[in-house]
Amino acid sequence: MWHFGVIGGLGLLLQTATAGHGETVDILLCLAADVSESVTPSEYDLQKRGHASALEAPEVVSLVMAGPHGKIAVLYIEWADQDQQFTGMDWQVVDGVSSARDVAARIRNSPSPPWIGRSVRNTSISEVVQFCLRRFRTAPATARRMVIDISSDGTNNVGRHIAEVRDLALSQGVVINALAIEDSRAPFPDGTHTRPIGGLVDYFRTNVVGGPGSFVHVAKGYASFGEMIRKKFILELARLP
Repeated sequence: MWHFGVIGGLGLLLQTATAGHGETVDILLCLAADVSESVTPSEYDLQKRGHASALEAPEVVSLVMAGPHGKIAVLYIEWADQDQQFTGMDWQVVDGVSSARDVAARIRNSPSPPWIGRSVRNTSISEVVQFCLRRFRTAPATARRMVIDISSDGTNNVGRHIAEVRDLALSQGVVINALAIEDSRAPFPDGTHTRPIGGLVDYFRTNVVGGPGSFVHVAKGYASFGEMIRKKFILELARLP
């Protein structure tokens, strides 16, 4: 079910996905964490704690404060199937050590999605990209740079074709970066979802990421997630004009 209502759906997104309003920040950053069926409870915790710790890391906060406006706005989303997108933390502005710690605490203490225990949770990267595009409009700030930061251990296996939605995002000036999580303890016997032909990094590079300065990082299992997401934030912030 790759294609449905493409023209009408894309037209709606073109109308709704715009930068926010209010104060000016350097980046509107939508953090999108995969919590689909291939993610175990322990991996879920590692991913949530990794995002939180990375945002309050001293080197990350220093780069935020060194930007042209000295602040960014962050949104934290957990996602799986087409109808499974959960705002763990709504838009928050990070402009220094105190606000970074507050945002990190909000992510750590955010509730789990109400559907997290369902036995079937597919992986719709395309739907969470569309969700982030809509949420950029609700941001309490405006930025010239909008970034969707995908972390996932598998391919898009339900919903619209991801390359189609990626191209829509790029047409609106949105950058998509990705952290490919390899060596997941996936419950799928054939492994093609988490270990596609050519590798997960190549899959993300070919189908998911795009925009000026876009990139794919790789984490070797969830144990290294926190360290790699921190390095990912550093790279994103270091590319500010």
